[in-house]
Amino acid sequence: MTEFSSILADALLRVASDNGLSYKEGGAAAWGRAGAAYLSFVLCGLSSARLRALQYSAREITGPILLDCKWYDRLTELCLNGIDGVEANLPAPNGGLSLQYISKPLFLEMLDFCREG
Repeated sequence: MTEFSSILADALLRVASDNGLSYKEGGAAAWGRAGAAYLSFVLCGLSSARLRALQYSAREITGPILLDCKWYDRLTELCLNGIDGVEANLPAPNGGLSLQYISKPLFLEMLDFCREG
């Protein structure tokens, strides 16, 4: 099973491109990792220090995330396959991966976190 950070990064690239924007090299991947870290923080107990480190790294690589709240429906469709949630691999506090259920409300909360970050 693919890591959720890769799924999110691909979706961010696609939606930004559909809206005439593009990420710097590695930017969407960095925001994908930050988004997955937020989900892991909520679901798996990833430390807030690790979450913030990934968020700050993404911002340093590419600046603010390219994301408009009008894009949420499309991102939800791409990342959650048009359903109310999916199981996906998230970064675990021990450095491995943890299979977790990502609900649509939590996914939308994660997008808000990234937009505000």
